[in-house]
Amino acid sequence: MVIDNPITSSIADLITSVGSSEKGEMNLSYCLSNFDLIKYRNSSVTHGRIMASNVSGERSPFEGSCCGSGYQTVGSTPLGSPEEIEVPKYRVVMLGDSGVGKTALVSQFMTSEYMNTYDASLDDEFGERTVSVLLDGEESEMIFIDHPASEMSVENALSTYEPHACVCVYSVDSKPSFQHVEEILNYLWREGFTQDKSVIVVGNKSDLARSRVISQNDGKALAVSRDCKFIETSSGIQHNVDELLVGILKQIRLRESRDKKRGTSKNKLHGSKTSLSLSIAREILQKICMNDITKSRSCENLHVL
Repeated sequence: MVIDNPITSSIADLITSVGSSEKGEMNLSYCLSNFDLIKYRNSSVTHGRIMASNVSGERSPFEGSCCGSGYQTVGSTPLGSPEEIEVPKYRVVMLGDSGVGKTALVSQFMTSEYMNTYDASLDDEFGERTVSVLLDGEESEMIFIDHPASEMSVENALSTYEPHACVCVYSVDSKPSFQHVEEILNYLWREGFTQDKSVIVVGNKSDLARSRVISQNDGKALAVSRDCKFIETSSGIQHNVDELLVGILKQIRLRESRDKKRGTSKNKLHGSKTSLSLSIAREILQKICMNDITKSRSCENLHVL
């Protein structure tokens, strides 16, 4: 059954498909024209594992649409079967002031259903929440860690969870929340986290145009100054929510791939510190030589480092 989804985002031709398995479990998948993403609800995850896609030989009902013939149907696979695979797990810490919409964003990652995401009662739904994502033909399990700012400091969050990525959220209608994110980024920068891990600055509630006090350029400038990525979202109207989810995973994978290549280079150099230093220096020089316009454009592209 195909359901029209009134998501007002920059994604073209978003198709939402909701299907039911024999056991009555609900599987929710998104098919996006701009990237290969299928997102599963928690019901498809068993004991921290996700079942492999069961691709039938039947013609896809989405063939000819934005999904094309590459769309895969997801079936239920018994635990312990040969198709069961272990998927990589990535921890993502949500940082930012209270009331900026961190919990609302995580809630939107879990479902496409409209909800009153500016409802203060959503703040009670903090903790750890998991969503499994199939991107570029590879499944990953993303664990979003969302604790109130008053409950856990940034330092404790990093040491406790050792996250693969941090998402720093402010509200475009709140200057104090923007300043709070600036303080968080300064700490992450001093600790070297922004150099080693993925950090994405998110300006949330972008739909509140009349009460906006932080411009998009202000957000980008802050992100560029700390070598982070930037995106504006609205959990209220689901603007750029899926792009953010995909971008987080893409950034984690890109850094993981880069680190593996660096490790391979180290082995090839056979301990040559001089050659390794030159390689690192060349990479730093390339970043320095990038002009401000290039940096600003790059910071909004979550599909490149």
